[in-house]
Amino acid sequence: MKSRRSWVDFVGPVLGVAAMAMVAFSLVYLLGIRPFYRGASYRAVPGAVSAAGWVRDEASRRFDGPFERLEIKNVSGPVRIEGWSESSIEVSYVKEARSAQALEEFEIRMQPQGTTLAVQPLYGRLSGTQFGPVAFEIRVPPSVREIKAGSVSGHIVVENLPADVDQELESVSGRIETGRTRGLKARSVSGPVRFTSTGGTIEVNTTSGRVSGRILSLERGDSVEVGSISGTVELEAFAGLDAAVTLQSVSGSIACDFPLQLTEQRRNRLEGVIGGGSVPLTVKTVSGRIRLERAD
Repeated sequence: MKSRRSWVDFVGPVLGVAAMAMVAFSLVYLLGIRPFYRGASYRAVPGAVSAAGWVRDEASRRFDGPFERLEIKNVSGPVRIEGWSESSIEVSYVKEARSAQALEEFEIRMQPQGTTLAVQPLYGRLSGTQFGPVAFEIRVPPSVREIKAGSVSGHIVVENLPADVDQELESVSGRIETGRTRGLKARSVSGPVRFTSTGGTIEVNTTSGRVSGRILSLERGDSVEVGSISGTVELEAFAGLDAAVTLQSVSGSIACDFPLQLTEQRRNRLEGVIGGGSVPLTVKTVSGRIRLERAD
């Protein structure tokens, strides 16, 4: 018997593309960016002048807490956030521009607002092509419980944090990689997402990029929702997973290593219950395979 496709199978991909396009536009608009002509994969050498005539400057500042939240908005360049045992936040950066004047107008705003530290590059009156990328390395104390980071063109890497830190990470062009996180919202338009989660609400979406995730625990009230327009989704979950599972791919294979009490099975959709089905776990792709693996 041929499986019939519902209108969701056709309209869903269109809405997914539109939604991700709106995410990209909104992020670009909110950051107030102008186009750049340098990639985000460079390795900055502080104090050096590149062959193309770019000049660089570096700085580092510490902010005494207590801080509970970090918010960083970057335009071009990588962002690395790392936990440490100190009680302060340390912000280190390397910025680039085409001239000494542009470098002087290229401001990095670091603004404490109560228990929040906000970090953002600000650009001067010169043409946008005069300003280059800025690479951030930020160390945060154990008191930080929430991180919000965005970059238009650059990778975002978060590591060595406690397991109960909520994270919201967005990149238009660049990979997102995060270690142990309690709650996660991650969106990438062009780049892969890799994460390890200890539970909470997990929302991950990519337009063009693979999603790789390890789920160490989930409790009643938690949820998992992962989507990709063009990319494979591979999730590895702990052996005691208790979830109501929906796996759907318009053009891609679907595999589940867990024993599943089936409620629906079609060519492009697999739905069922693992254990008691206490946590909703949904994965949808348009062009890409889906695999839900059981951790050894």
